[in-house]
Amino acid sequence: MATIRKQHARDVPIPVADMDARLSTLGRPGDEVWPGEAWFPMRLNASVAEGGAGGHGPVRYHASHRAPGEVSFTFDSILGSSRWEGSHTFTVHEMPGGCRLTHLVELRVPLWQAVQWQVLVGPLHDAVLEDLLDKAVSGTPARRWTPWIRVLRRVYPLG
Repeated sequence: MATIRKQHARDVPIPVADMDARLSTLGRPGDEVWPGEAWFPMRLNASVAEGGAGGHGPVRYHASHRAPGEVSFTFDSILGSSRWEGSHTFTVHEMPGGCRLTHLVELRVPLWQAVQWQVLVGPLHDAVLEDLLDKAVSGTPARRWTPWIRVLRRVYPLG
């Protein structure tokens, strides 16, 4: 098994409570965080506080923890495989002039799927997370996609 750990963070010029309220909209109508304009929409069958299950595209997960300033999801499957074990977590911490929104993904996967992460899933994950953080700051994803992301999006239409 291989371990994957990837973190993204951005300082956001809004109070912690406001960012936390936005996290409560994840996967629901009127989602204020997920960049569904450019990617597979995130859809949950209930709120994050109620343990909503769903995902985006070929990634399935359920909300496994909700506390002030924190939302965690546990993966059920990725690309149809339940061998991707782990979670992804959003946290919000107070900073001067606003807050810091952080996303952390931690996975344990079979070695051959770690290669799949490096080539396909990881670059797409990084791009969608950067768009999410842009949206958290300005309300609009900046879409600063690399040529590789543009190729992957052409091969695998994502929204």
